Amino acid sequence: MFEGLKDVGKLMKQAKEMKTQMKKIQDELKQVMVTGSAMGGKIEVTMSGELDCTSIIIDPALLDSKQTVLVQKALKEAVNAATKKAKDVATQKLSVISGGLNLPGL
Repeated sequence: MFEGLKDVGKLMKQAKEMKTQMKKIQDELKQVMVTGSAMGGKIEVTMSGELDCTSIIIDPALLDSKQTVLVQKALKEAVNAATKKAKDVATQKLSVISGGLNLPGL
């Protein structure tokens, strides 16, 4: 009769441990910085592991040019590259908690 209660207690303990691990990983992701670049490094975007853009660097020669459309496309490419890297880092860190399972939301 009380076997079920032991299982519930075990699940509650595991949930608390996962919550602690999630908090630790979220704190770690605040410290992670990734950079995506385009046009051979002439445009660089740096983001945190929380997907906050912290820096955009554009080679001044591009700003003096008449290639606005090219610069816009390259900037989008650099942002997307940085976002992918940040997501990859988060996924890697969170896989420790999920045991390698691809769980939605983790």
